[in-house]
Amino acid sequence: MNEQAADLPLWLLSPLAVVGAGLLLSQVIGVAIQARGLPKLYGAVIAGLILGVSGLGLVDAALLSQFQELFNAASALVLFEVGRKMDLAWLWRSGRQGAALLLGSVLRGVATLLVLLACGLGAGEAAFIAAIMVAVNPVVFASMASDSNASGVATYASANAVGISNLLALLALSVSLAWMRSHGANADLALGGELLRQAGKLGLGALIALLCYGLYALATRISRAEAGLRPGILLAALLMDLGLCSVSSSSALLSLLLMGLLLRNAETRENVFQAQIKTGQDIGYALLFMMSAALVEVQQLFNWLPLLAALAVFAARLGSTRLALLWSPAWSTQKKHAIALALCSLVSFGSLVVDNSMAGAPYLSEAGAAVMAALLALNVLVGPGLTWWGLKFAAETHEGDEHG
Repeated sequence: MNEQAADLPLWLLSPLAVVGAGLLLSQVIGVAIQARGLPKLYGAVIAGLILGVSGLGLVDAALLSQFQELFNAASALVLFEVGRKMDLAWLWRSGRQGAALLLGSVLRGVATLLVLLACGLGAGEAAFIAAIMVAVNPVVFASMASDSNASGVATYASANAVGISNLLALLALSVSLAWMRSHGANADLALGGELLRQAGKLGLGALIALLCYGLYALATRISRAEAGLRPGILLAALLMDLGLCSVSSSSALLSLLLMGLLLRNAETRENVFQAQIKTGQDIGYALLFMMSAALVEVQQLFNWLPLLAALAVFAARLGSTRLALLWSPAWSTQKKHAIALALCSLVSFGSLVVDNSMAGAPYLSEAGAAVMAALLALNVLVGPGLTWWGLKFAAETHEGDEHG
């Protein structure tokens, strides 16, 4: 917390109390605006902006770092759910549909790279940011789909695209990090050595996923746990996966995505994980996005050059996703517009490495950091709304149906 909070009552300076108060505020505001037909996630945005570095300054990177394990656990649930939504059999059978979603991820990175190079950024940091911009924000998409009870062909395709984009972004970021570290002032390995180091982290993350999924499958079979009892065992396995990745410095994002993939595509028994912990996941969405909003510096949007570059990147990502969808004739024009909008949100460096302190990505110049800050600010303010609009435009939302 910063010096603005120096004169506040002592109980308000409890980090846990501040985070709890922020989550409470986000829930109250979210329910109020949802009743007016707006996305509930904006409650977390408003609460984060009020309490964060752009508002009262009660929530900052130093405070949030004290709850790193809590945020990582929330991220674990989100990333697992992303993997659980990926239908490998459908992606393989769909042919040009799956190829279009894959192409969209690649084109988002290429379009971002070209825009940033045109804006004068160096090739290394432009590629670094472009690798991050390949990914679609899983918190935004999952929260909007959950709040609006969205289902249908566009929602299904978008959910698969979120998983594809995060996997590709992780691979692209690994290569980009290897290049930048090998060419840095304090480099201790050549490019080949750095690539092997990054590949080792990915491989170890995959092995941990296989181990933890195997333990989950073994435990449920030995105990003969019914479907309603398996979510608790699975949650324990997910936390074990995250902990092992943390102590081994392996890729938690890949590992947790693979856990979801295995449950969806290898597990043949009935699974009720989603229904059992939906409330917990919704709270996790609000917590993670409130944290993101709390660290956004709104004043970055008043720096015109970074803002124009960020707007150009946003537009290029939308346009490249829509362009890629031309490859498949399976969706109508309206559905293609909707999918492009639903996939507009972006992630931060911290999200891709499951390190939500967001103290600032390394390897960026002052200009690159300013563009990235403007992108994250834009994403917090408009990303949820555009995603929600995309799902609405697809005519696949069913708010209130589950209560009927």
